[in-house]
This record gives sequence, C-alpha cells and structure tokens, in this order.
Amino acid sequence: MDTRTRSIFLAGGEQPRPATPPVQDKISAYYSLVFPHFTFYIQTLSITIGRRCASNAATSSTADQSQVDVDLGALKSVSRLHAKIEYDQEEDRFVLVVIGRNGAWVDGVWSGAGTRAPLGER
Repeated sequence: MDTRTRSIFLAGGEQPRPATPPVQDKISAYYSLVFPHFTFYIQTLSITIGRRCASNAATSSTADQSQVDVDLGALKSVSRLHAKIEYDQEEDRFVLVVIGRNGAWVDGVWSGAGTRAPLGER
C-alpha cells in the first residue's frame, strides 16, 4: 500500500493542510485524508464520511445505520452520510461517491449529489 494525500473538500469544510508523517511514523494506507485538526488513513477498500448524530435509546436502530468512519463534526452543511470512498474494481482505482445533497469538491472540481469522482494518484 502507498500513502497518498487527496484534496477532498466537503461543503462547509475548511481546506485541509498537507501533512506528511515523520519517516519513523510512516503508516501503510491507500490514501490519507488530511484535515486541519486530524489525518485519517484509509486502510480498507470502503469508508464513509459524514457527521455523527447524537444517539439515544429510542433511536438505537437508526444510530447504528448512521455511523461514519470519518466524522466531520456538527456542521449542518455536512450530511449524516455525506460521501463514501470505495475501490472500483472495473476502473482499478478509488472513487468518491457523493451521497449528501450539498456535494463535494475533489481536487478543485465540484461533484454534486449522486456523482462518482475518480481519485487519482498524487
């Protein structure tokens, strides 16, 4: 696996700052998503991005469905399930699948709800 950094901006989010881990802290991952306050390393073939909603006993079944791998905080412009990054075997590459209605910016290109944006190498 390689370590790659992608520029993915979800509606309402701040621009990520590139950060490279020190050589001794190298992490094996397909990609790294770098945000202002944290870095998420993609180490599986599919992850979900969005915001977690407050769960309680009455909504435990819906809370299980709304869990995300990358929590972008409480911004209302970020949907509970905003996007997925998954490996597309036919294209032999990772793609960002935009699920949220507010869309996302991928490498400076706008992707609306329902679109699939291929992620290249960098």
